[in-house]
Amino acid sequence: MQNTTDTRQKLLEAKYFLEQIRNTQSSRDVFQYNLSAFLAASRSVTFIMQNEFSPVAGFNDWYSQKRKEMEGDDLMKLLKDKRNITIKQEPVRPRALVKISMNEPAVGIDDHISLVIKRANGAVEKSESTPAQPPPQPKTETQTTIEWLWYFVELPDKDVVSVCAECVMKLDSLVTECESRFHN
Repeated sequence: MQNTTDTRQKLLEAKYFLEQIRNTQSSRDVFQYNLSAFLAASRSVTFIMQNEFSPVAGFNDWYSQKRKEMEGDDLMKLLKDKRNITIKQEPVRPRALVKISMNEPAVGIDDHISLVIKRANGAVEKSESTPAQPPPQPKTETQTTIEWLWYFVELPDKDVVSVCAECVMKLDSLVTECESRFHN
C-alpha cells in the first residue's frame, strides 16, 4: 500500500513553491519564477486527483460537486486564471510594494528654531525660540527594514503570498477529504 498519494505529492510540491515565494520576495525575477512554478503545481493538484481517483466508485460525483465549489471561489478562480496566463500567454507580473523603515538616531537642537506660519487668509506669523538644551542622546546604529509585498492588479487589497497560502489551505482540505473517502 502506498503511503502518500500522487495527489498529496503534488500538493506538497505546491507547498514547497509557496515557501519559495515567501522567501524570495525581495528578488523580482526569482519571485516571479517561483510564483509561476507555484501556479502550475497548485493547479495540477486537482488534475492529478482526477487521474488518480476517477476509477474509484463515488469519486466522480463527489468531485463534480467540489469542482462547482472551486469554480465559485474567487481566489481559486483567480489563481487558475493566472496559471493559464503564465502557461499559455505570458509571465504573470504582479505589482510590488516595498516598505522601507529606518530607526534614525534622535536629532538634538542646540541653537534656536525659526518658525514661519502662513495662514489660509494670507497672514504670515514668524516666531523664534531658544529651546532648552536636550540631554545627550546615546549613539544608536541606524537599522533599515525592507519589506516586499506583491499584489495582483485584480486584487489590490490582498498580497500574493496570502492569496496563495489561502488557496493551499483549501487544496489541503480538499485532498484530505478526498483521501479519507477514496484512498484505501
